[in-house]
Amino acid sequence: MEDISSEKQALSLSQLNGLIKAAITNTLPDMYWVVAEIAEIKLNQRGHCYLELVEKEDDATIAQIKAAIWAYEYRSISSKFQKATNEHLSRGMKILFLAAVTFHEVYGLSLNIKNIDPTYTIGEMARKRQEVIERIRKEGIIDKNKLLELPLVPQRIAVISSPTAAGYGDFINHLDRNPYSYRFVHVLFPALMQGNEAEASIINALGQIRKKRTGFDLAVMIRGGGSTIDLSCFDSYALSSAVATFPLPIISGIGHEKDDTVVDIVAHTRMKTPTAVAEFIVSGVRAFEETVLGLETRLVNRADELLKDEKQRLISLARQISLVPYRLKSIQLNRLLLVQKDIRGHIRQIFHANRNRLEIMQQAVRHLDPEQVLRRGYSITRHKGKVVKDAASLKNGMVIESTLHKGTVASIVQSGRTRKEGKSHGKKQRTDLLPGLE
Repeated sequence: MEDISSEKQALSLSQLNGLIKAAITNTLPDMYWVVAEIAEIKLNQRGHCYLELVEKEDDATIAQIKAAIWAYEYRSISSKFQKATNEHLSRGMKILFLAAVTFHEVYGLSLNIKNIDPTYTIGEMARKRQEVIERIRKEGIIDKNKLLELPLVPQRIAVISSPTAAGYGDFINHLDRNPYSYRFVHVLFPALMQGNEAEASIINALGQIRKKRTGFDLAVMIRGGGSTIDLSCFDSYALSSAVATFPLPIISGIGHEKDDTVVDIVAHTRMKTPTAVAEFIVSGVRAFEETVLGLETRLVNRADELLKDEKQRLISLARQISLVPYRLKSIQLNRLLLVQKDIRGHIRQIFHANRNRLEIMQQAVRHLDPEQVLRRGYSITRHKGKVVKDAASLKNGMVIESTLHKGTVASIVQSGRTRKEGKSHGKKQRTDLLPGLE
């Protein structure tokens, strides 16, 4: 090992740094366009901007250097950059810058940035944004939150916002003072909506809401108006995927009107401002109320129609019922007429039958009429006005009268003059005609 005991051989630190400075100045005298990512950025009270620049490969840092933009140049560079990109220089942003390599004996090696090309950053931001969109699309979650059904009556709302943001106040006022006097329950889950910590803060708020999701109908993500500083977090994969896979519909209103962030793309519904989000929610409740009112009107109209129909039916039934006595009377009258007709027919039958019987009886009576009997040669014998039916009842000397068809004969019974005729067992008395009757 070389002997370094002699003080003449040793360099002071400042001398060494001077040699380094001279070497760098002589070797790298020009300015160079460099691409790097901003790892840290700070402004001091004098307006100077200090940056930590890195180069990454597969999320691993492979190069790192400090840089500075002096106050006078920073005003011009940052103004031009913001106008072109609508963004401020911020951590995580990839930039193309023009810088000189400098070495300071106290502060060491750094880059002195003289200019920044905003077009590169715009393209890089767009590229990263597109990469996130494609990744989410390939994972099949880009429309997952959109497929959730909005509640019929969105009244329980989880709010992700900064409690001091003007947009949050506008949202609450518009929601609570809606023209229809609807009541809403809204719970704030505070989060940083801009800056380097915004992404992690919003993801944390989403996690808290997820644990209590049964108590809410939907979630809103709102950001105050004004500057659009640090909106890059809404293009990050971590936050966008958390929104896309969230179990409740998310309504975004982060105030970024120029372009949609990836969060806007994956959220269920994208509105431009917090006030527009409030109007959207109120309109959802109003739509439900109008539907109910429409159903009520239809129900009332239908009930009126049914009542009218039933009234007409009852009137018709009443009329029919009022005609029942007349119909019954008509039916009974017809029945009576039929019965009368049957009775008359029956009477005629009875009359004809009895008349025939009477005629037969009349003929029989005619045949039995004594006049007819006498006309056939018979006679009727009487004793003292009584018809003699048995000759044995006659005694000698009785005067009997015989009525003939023409005339009457008186006879005296003589018992000794009887005789038998044929097989008759009856005893006939001989009768002698009275004088003058022979």
